[in-house]
Amino acid sequence: MTVVYVQDDPSTALRRAIDREGPAWENWYIARLADSPGTATVHDLDSAAAHLRAETALTHRLLATTPWHVLPVDTTTRTAPETATHTRTELTELLNLTP
Repeated sequence: MTVVYVQDDPSTALRRAIDREGPAWENWYIARLADSPGTATVHDLDSAAAHLRAETALTHRLLATTPWHVLPVDTTTRTAPETATHTRTELTELLNLTP
């Protein structure tokens, strides 16, 4: 099995979501995340990003114990079409497929 992981800093991703969804989304998301189990420290955008970083690290540690291939895809400097092309190329090589 192969897992494709979009590698993006949570702060960047959250700010991009706020820009896309509007300012009210920030309060909605923080409240929603803070109501989830294990998120008592979430109270603003910075603490939400810190929580998401910790969750990401935990996920990486867990995936490292499996036989799965993990393909990190950095979206910070790529457009959506560039990300798709990059991911397709990487998966083709990783899975030994012919293009």
